[in-house]
Amino acid sequence: MDFFNKLAETITDTGKVVAQKAKDVAEVSRITNQISVEESRINAAYLSIGKRFYEENAGEVMEAYIQDFSVITESKAKIQSLKEQLKHLKGVFKCPQCGAEVPASSAFCSSCGAKLIVEEPKEENVVDAEEPVEEPKTQTTEEHTEG
Repeated sequence: MDFFNKLAETITDTGKVVAQKAKDVAEVSRITNQISVEESRINAAYLSIGKRFYEENAGEVMEAYIQDFSVITESKAKIQSLKEQLKHLKGVFKCPQCGAEVPASSAFCSSCGAKLIVEEPKEENVVDAEEPVEEPKTQTTEEHTEG
């Protein structure tokens, strides 16, 4: 009987240890999560400070920030260019009145109702198929040396 009492006591003690370890793991996880939340808040504040600094100092950049300001300016220009490419691929443009995206074939803005001016595509130098175009003749180096 003493054996079974010791076994029960060992199992109970082991259960208490396992329960305590589980509580510790949960507490570690909770604290780690809180640290992560606070670090995210700090990073958001840094981002806000940096953005505000960039916007306030875009005209006069201290030498230490020139490279970073250049990266931001170039990236903004590239993003704008990429957005224009997307609009072209989607077949949309911005309404000059409200800024909403409107299909290129629309006569009126579906958002504000403004009349849209549709620009006709500009014709580039179109050559008539009936009139053959002669290319200027050039002498090759062999013809030049022979003649």
